[in-house]
Amino acid sequence: MECAKCQTEVADGARFCPQCGYSQADTEDLRQLCLADVKECERAVSAGEGSRPYIRKSFDDRLPKWTQAAELGIREAQWLLARCYDEGFGVERNIIRAVSWHLKAGEQGYPPAENHLGSCYQNGDGVPQDDAEAVQWYRRAAEQGYAIAQANLAWCCDTGCGVAQDEAEAVKWYRQAAGQGDYTSQFNLAVHYEWGSGVEQNKDQAIKLYRKAADQGYEKAAEAWERLISEVTAEKKDKEEKAKAAEERFRNTCKEVLEEGTLNFDDSDRLRVTADSLELSEQLRKQFFEQEKEVFLKTRKSRPDKGAELKFRIACKNAITNGKANINEKHELRKFGKSLNLSDQVMNRLFETERRIFKASQEVQPTRNIELQFRKACKKVLADGKV
Repeated sequence: MECAKCQTEVADGARFCPQCGYSQADTEDLRQLCLADVKECERAVSAGEGSRPYIRKSFDDRLPKWTQAAELGIREAQWLLARCYDEGFGVERNIIRAVSWHLKAGEQGYPPAENHLGSCYQNGDGVPQDDAEAVQWYRRAAEQGYAIAQANLAWCCDTGCGVAQDEAEAVKWYRQAAGQGDYTSQFNLAVHYEWGSGVEQNKDQAIKLYRKAADQGYEKAAEAWERLISEVTAEKKDKEEKAKAAEERFRNTCKEVLEEGTLNFDDSDRLRVTADSLELSEQLRKQFFEQEKEVFLKTRKSRPDKGAELKFRIACKNAITNGKANINEKHELRKFGKSLNLSDQVMNRLFETERRIFKASQEVQPTRNIELQFRKACKKVLADGKV
């Protein structure tokens, strides 16, 4: 391994550099201290606070060690020192020096530094503004799984900033960052799912992602979640009502076609035209027709013959005219109905109908006789010359 101070080759296990005498154990202690500080910064970032609060409260005690470790080439320390220059914590704020230390850490592949360099190039902070260069630094960090860089790279792909616009590529990076809990990526990914840009439209998935971002306190996502929930609920209700109306209309057409004697779906152009106009799938149109056909055949089998009903009504009328006030008073009448395959319920209904008709005619008959007698009297008076 190399000495952290002079880069001289040092044998494994050696405690001191043979060239400069620097303690390798001290270097490792500094590295572990910086790693612990970086983890605290990462926790703060995950909590949505950012690294600034931890660095602000720690620089009084840590700055000398961060500086020493940074000069020894420890990349985490270089990033911490760069952040101090970014904010002016313990040192005079100096963007140029900050970028210099970020660059040292970034060149060692440290994702937070790479992402910060991307931001510097994008905004022209301490370096010439260069969107394409920003994308390169974002990509280096994103490919190492750094969520913030993934979100930044996704935004560049989404908007065409420094790279050709590619919504599918943007969705890819938003998804990776969202999977790590980045709420802005969850929100942006939800937008793509809602509108079907760069990914197949899926409003249910959009609702889930809006909710995840909202649960982290992102107010914009909460508003989008409430809006989309309302819209989807209304759309589903409208869709269900239209589907129900379409089914009812098609079933009615099926009934009419069956009554006309068509028992095969493919034999009816009317059914096909109606189904097409209602945008029914092949499965549903066949399903509805077969269901209505089954009901039709069962009903037709149990439906009494109209000719049989007429014959029985005539027999009822004759029986009633002959003084039979109850169907059970004439055994032959019920026997005749059975021979016509009429049920007891149908026979009773037909008999009662004829009985009511007969009774009504009997009530009208006396009035007609009185009128006839009066008209005859009028004719006789007129014949006698009495005007």
